Formats: sequence, C-alpha cells, structure tokens
Amino acid sequence: MPETSPTESASTAKAPKPKTPGFPKSSTSSQALSVPTIAALALAVIGIVLAVFGWFYPSSGQKFSDDQRTEAKGKVCDAQAVVRQGTQFNTNLQNPVPGDLAGDLAVGTNARLSLFAGGAYLHQRLEANPAAPADLATAVGDMADTLEALSINYLAGHSPDDAVQQPLRDQLRGEIDVLDNLCQSQ
Repeated sequence: MPETSPTESASTAKAPKPKTPGFPKSSTSSQALSVPTIAALALAVIGIVLAVFGWFYPSSGQKFSDDQRTEAKGKVCDAQAVVRQGTQFNTNLQNPVPGDLAGDLAVGTNARLSLFAGGAYLHQRLEANPAAPADLATAVGDMADTLEALSINYLAGHSPDDAVQQPLRDQLRGEIDVLDNLCQSQ
C-alpha cells in the first residue's frame, strides 16, 4: 500500500462544490412538467387567444328589435331638436339694454351655457338610447362635440367669426342638415 502524506491526499481529493443561489433541485426530472403546470399554461394560452380575438372582433353587444331602434331614434331626434331650439334661441339673444355691460355678460353666458349643456345633453341621450341607429348616433355625437367645442372656444375668448370658430359654426350647420335628413323619416 502506498503511503501518501495527508497534504497530498487533501489536494488530490475533490473538494465539495459550494452551493449556488437559485432554485432548489427538484427530486423529479426537470424535463417532466406536472399536470397543474401544463393546465395553467394551457389556460393562459387560451386566455390570451380570447383576449386578442375580443380586441379585434368586439361583440356588437345587444341586439335590438325594430321597435327599440325606432323608439331610440325618436328620443334622440327629439333631444336634438330641443337642443337645437335652445342653442338657437340663446345664441341669438340681444341685450335688452344696449351698452349695459352686465346685460352683455348675461347674454354671452347664456349662449355659452346653452352650447355646452346642449352638447352634454346629447351625449347623455345617446348613452341612454343605445338602440339608436349607428348613422344617427354618429351624427348626433358629432353635433354634440361641435357644440361643446364652440362653447369652450367662446370661453377662451374667441369671437364668432374668427379662424377658430367660423369653421366650427360651418361644421355645425352641415351636421344640422345631416340630422334633418336622418330625423325626417321619424
């Protein structure tokens, strides 16, 4: 038996590897996945596919009967007519005492309020009547947006005939013409 010194045997013997941080070693093979892991992965893939499908092909939501669509159209057209009447009345008011600053301010405030409130009211009526035909809903929504834009621009100090307001006023006239045609057959 050959004799080796204690220093030689220590250097030739393999030193244990230090433990590295990380995941603990599993007693099962790393290639075999457990049934719950596979099920979770499958459900995740199905969820992603459904989410992507729903994003690109949204549901049309509710299906409405012809009576529901007709009723919604009537309500939205009536709302548009009331808003049109109110904004037309209030934006054409004249100060009963010419030159009175308080009267001028009151007339201007009523005009701005009727424009903004009219736009908000039309948006509310559209939301309350989801069965309204799409073309009518689009036209009324456009009119509501234009009314609100006019109001905000007036509040910002724009005058009726400036480069900001005049195109909006022309746009509003066109939107009213479209709505007149859509609401006539009511």
